[in-house]
Amino acid sequence: LKMAEPKGHKISDNFYVRKDGTRAYYFAEDEVRSLFEQAGFEVEQLETHRRRVRNRKEGYDMHRRWVQGTFVKSTQTVSL
Repeated sequence: LKMAEPKGHKISDNFYVRKDGTRAYYFAEDEVRSLFEQAGFEVEQLETHRRRVRNRKEGYDMHRRWVQGTFVKSTQTVSL
């Protein structure tokens, strides 16, 4: 996956600064799963959605992806 951010806007792997100064971190499914399981949640559903958006005025396609999940607080005790 190639990110569309210009050079100099990448802080580290998957971490970028947008033009307006906000930070954006791009998670992979396995990262999201791990974070929620460590926090004591069970993963009911986790998937990556993909959509192509066409900018007709500028004449190019933008490939959008996002991770969406459903999580349930585990009834088991989690030790960190």
